Amino acid sequence: MIISTLKKIFKKTKNYFYGNVPILIPKKFINWWKDYCEKNNLDENLIKMINDYIATDKFNKNKSMWNYLAQKHIKIINEHGVENFRQTIEKDSYLGDTIVNSRRINSIRNDKIVIDYDVNDLLTKYDFIDLKLSLSYKISNLMILNYIYKNGNEHYLKLLNEKQNQFGNPLLISYKDMKFSSATLNSILEISSLEKHISLKNLNQILEIGAGWGRLCFSILKMYNNISYTIADIPPALFIAQSSLSSYFKDLKIFKYRKFKDFEEIKDEFESSRIRFLLPEQIELIPDKYFSLTLAVDCLHEINKNIVEQYFDEINRLSNNFYFKCQTEQWAVFENNKFNMDNYPIKENWEKNFHEKCHVPNDYFHALYKIK
Repeated sequence: MIISTLKKIFKKTKNYFYGNVPILIPKKFINWWKDYCEKNNLDENLIKMINDYIATDKFNKNKSMWNYLAQKHIKIINEHGVENFRQTIEKDSYLGDTIVNSRRINSIRNDKIVIDYDVNDLLTKYDFIDLKLSLSYKISNLMILNYIYKNGNEHYLKLLNEKQNQFGNPLLISYKDMKFSSATLNSILEISSLEKHISLKNLNQILEIGAGWGRLCFSILKMYNNISYTIADIPPALFIAQSSLSSYFKDLKIFKYRKFKDFEEIKDEFESSRIRFLLPEQIELIPDKYFSLTLAVDCLHEINKNIVEQYFDEINRLSNNFYFKCQTEQWAVFENNKFNMDNYPIKENWEKNFHEKCHVPNDYFHALYKIK
């Protein structure tokens, strides 16, 4: 009797937890989504993206923790609005651990603060976070801002000043009459590393896989007007990225997500747009070597091994250069495979520019490869 009961409990819970992270199998997500969609007044773009995504092979062949997180984020969007996502979703899911005691900033924790900062600004509470946590986020970001300044990258700050009333209601800190979010500060870390080896001003087409809300796109397009940027991601992240970047870049032509069967049917509109939004399977329809550079930041260690291998195959076909940034040891365990710094499926025809540990965040590595 006891053994039988335990088997039933295990059978039920294994659909929700694998290793150390919660997961949600496709069938259970679909059943939940249909019910939730009927009972709530959701954005038509979000509904379309999710309905199309759950019909794809990638969705139906995975037991993904992202199904669980998608469910959580859809509820947050419905309850608090996508216009507040940068205080409700971004702080936990798109930036990782950015509080003052985070292991990610251990390498700069004892650095002397050499920049001026506004104490009153540090003590101002964010809308959706209590004062203690607000202070923790601000001090953490002050440390990263200080690191950027000390490493001679202050020129990026002057190009990427943010506004208080931006879409998403971002968590901002003040510096020299400018404002910055953690998203922008982390993007500066990645852009400055890239530009030691590759000139973004000489590129014309960038693809980013797993872009979150599009923070790198936001920073790169604010700096350069020569680049067209394609984002491939799953909803609701794709919906958030499309909503936010459409708001931030109202003057740019944007190819919003839609289904298509052949690149030729959307070619003219796609190529005349500066920002494009795709589901991951749609990159298979893009012509060979279309992109100068492909980016995958803080996402590959959260994807099943077979999907990562498919992405690397597509990147090899689509791009001339590839930059990715991941945890040195994958924290989330949701299948038998576990990624680390040395076991990603690098191709023999890829020439390494660098493949090394990051100083910040110190539990990550990043790599740039030229694809021959």
